[in-house]
Amino acid sequence: MKKLLTLIMSMPLFYIAPALAQVDDSAVIKQMNTQWLQSYPKRDTAALSRILANDFIMISPTGKKLSKADILQNVLTPDQQIINVSIDSTDLQIVNNVGLLTAYTSFVLKDKEKIIKGKNCYSDVYIKRKGTWVAINAHVTLLELK
Repeated sequence: MKKLLTLIMSMPLFYIAPALAQVDDSAVIKQMNTQWLQSYPKRDTAALSRILANDFIMISPTGKKLSKADILQNVLTPDQQIINVSIDSTDLQIVNNVGLLTAYTSFVLKDKEKIIKGKNCYSDVYIKRKGTWVAINAHVTLLELK
């Protein structure tokens, strides 16, 4: 009887635990997205290296396929620097060990001596590997450039 009572009392945990885990996963992915964007103005390749999987692939706004190594190299390009990026909105869907984050951002960059403002949207795919979230794919669309 004692075992049955324990089983009955713990049953709600079977339903609540996955929901709580997803809330934590959501916070982790959103924080990774923020860190990713903040790494550009800081030129923080260490943060990017932690976030991007070794097999990461990005499709740029021009349709160019970029690897993790390409992204890390581009962050350090001396003639171009992202000065600021702000997140306008995000949506996140998580199914099992896959997260799809869609976001709209505004940015300011310096290209040689010219200041350029713009807006873009992107979708990032995150996967949980060995208990750790990493970004495996991104697709960026340029919406506006001034």
